[in-house]
Amino acid sequence: MLIYRKQYEESIRVRTTVMAKCVRVRPATVTEMLQKLAEKGLLKYTRYHGVGLTKRGMVEARKLLRKHRLLEVLFVRSLNYDAQKACVEASKLDYHASEDLVDTICRTYRHPQTCPCKKAIFTGEGAKRNLGERLDKRRYECGMKY
Repeated sequence: MLIYRKQYEESIRVRTTVMAKCVRVRPATVTEMLQKLAEKGLLKYTRYHGVGLTKRGMVEARKLLRKHRLLEVLFVRSLNYDAQKACVEASKLDYHASEDLVDTICRTYRHPQTCPCKKAIFTGEGAKRNLGERLDKRRYECGMKY
């Protein structure tokens, strides 16, 4: 998700040093993880040149962002969390949320178009569409701070 946000929402070239600062770990730790993700076919990593998501990596990142943003909707609308707190809590759970849970949240709130941060929520199939296009910053940024 971090790579997707930096690369496609903030138009920042993703390098290990940028990622290490964002997640507060050593660059060597980031490099190890990038190599593992590259082995799984989720990204392309070239030493000293940065990182890029593969199409499969883009699909997975969009699925995770959809989960995150729908959890934010749930927390704000049902639990009266503010947007920032909802974002923090969603970050703790988004990876673990099932597609069924997320689809139920989506249906319950009548398919919201945006999260509380006013960022677009991908449709279930939307995560797979238009993978090559540059994203409009205003529609696809999320309020999550790393």
